[in-house]
Amino acid sequence: MGSEGDEGAIGAQQELFLLFSVLSWAMELYFDLRQHKKLCQKKLPQELQGIVTEEEFLKANEYSRDKISFEMMSSGVNITATIFFYLMGGLLWMWEVSLILIKPLGFSEQNEIWQSVSFCIVLYAKSIIESAPLDLYQTFVIEERHGFNKQTLSLWFMDQVKTFFLVVVLLFPAVAGGIHIIIWGGKDFWFYIWSFCLVLVLVFQTIYPQVIQPLFNTFTPLKDGSLKSAIEDLARAHNFPLKKLFVVDGSTRSSHSNAYFYGFGNNKRVVLFDTLNLSLLGKEEKNGQDETGKSKESKSSGCKIEEIVAILGHELGHWAKAHIYKQLFVAELHLLIFFYMFGYMLHNQGPCLLCAATDLTASPQEMYAAFGFQSKRPVIIGLILFSNMGFLLLLLLLLSCSRLHSVNPVEHFVQFFQQFVTRMFEFEADRFAVEQGHGKELAAALVKISTENKSNLDPDPLWSAYNNSHPSLVERLRAMTAHASVLEARQKKSN
Repeated sequence: MGSEGDEGAIGAQQELFLLFSVLSWAMELYFDLRQHKKLCQKKLPQELQGIVTEEEFLKANEYSRDKISFEMMSSGVNITATIFFYLMGGLLWMWEVSLILIKPLGFSEQNEIWQSVSFCIVLYAKSIIESAPLDLYQTFVIEERHGFNKQTLSLWFMDQVKTFFLVVVLLFPAVAGGIHIIIWGGKDFWFYIWSFCLVLVLVFQTIYPQVIQPLFNTFTPLKDGSLKSAIEDLARAHNFPLKKLFVVDGSTRSSHSNAYFYGFGNNKRVVLFDTLNLSLLGKEEKNGQDETGKSKESKSSGCKIEEIVAILGHELGHWAKAHIYKQLFVAELHLLIFFYMFGYMLHNQGPCLLCAATDLTASPQEMYAAFGFQSKRPVIIGLILFSNMGFLLLLLLLLSCSRLHSVNPVEHFVQFFQQFVTRMFEFEADRFAVEQGHGKELAAALVKISTENKSNLDPDPLWSAYNNSHPSLVERLRAMTAHASVLEARQKKSN
């Protein structure tokens, strides 16, 4: 039996864990409420006057308002479910269920790797049960209401089946390999597991567009014509190693549009969503219906050839500035630090921040015990607890010189930083397109895509900094105009 002091430390850790989770949710709710208030404005921003109609602006705000209201409701349901899950000993119960599932296969609790894989199956089943109703509502009510959903219920169901298959085939073996490395690697496992994850990322980046994505969408070579010729001319002008041009049938699921390229080294492939221009890239609509038979609202004809070329000029900016490799470096550095800190906690090499903050003598063992794991310290449970402590810990970190035992609050700042870096890259790619003479066409394309997608045209700055990987239309147009003016001034000065 433990002492009353031990029980107090254990109870305090669970209470703080839940408190941090609630405060983390409250911070995001605050951002969402700011954004909801911003979306209630009816005045068209000055930068959009003469570019976007008031009706388009109000429709975009209505769509975003519906989405964020649903997200706030969903997050409220999720945090409530999370609190009850932990208070009712959900982690321990799921761990015990995972053991029951593998016993008929001849495994015991000594086989932590197989029990961890079984635990992931149970956890995945739980996530499906929780998320499926919300996803169905968002797809078939909100997206349908605003004219974006093109999926049928059977297509949605098949997507879930395919996703489950991929998780079983790809994710679970990766989990087993990762757990094995952590157990085998001892105190230095953090470097080995990071190296393993780096290899997985590179492999996934290679097989996803060529093996996984074709399971969900159809990719067809772009037909010969003026658009293909214009894109190939753009690639040649910048020595872009373009190998293939594809059109993806995005219109089978949604009328949202996009374009991107993928591939490492000299094997680049460009993908255009058919929704960029259905007459150029997709199947023609007949009698007011799309190819799935769903009725469709009349929309503009989409982007012109020069506007699609300008969009790809922006994408070439990402390639020219090596943004993919820079983002990979930032992500892998983040992952390396995460695993190092987790190893520090797992092997109990120093005091716990929670202990310093609460004047308790708690330990990692007591963090496990707070959630019912008295004698066992499963690696996967430690990962869950380590990565899910909430926002208050960040405040404690700022006031304490103690060693860190949980990182999720820092993750909020990491998210701000990652979004900042991504947005900076978007601005840089826009400037590249402007410098190549595609500024006006890119601006026109962004306006079309943003209005047809009913994008959030003028979001709350704080909400956008935390949630948006791309700057808003207002921000991008303003930055492009300013850069064009700088280039014009330089040209006049040089003449």
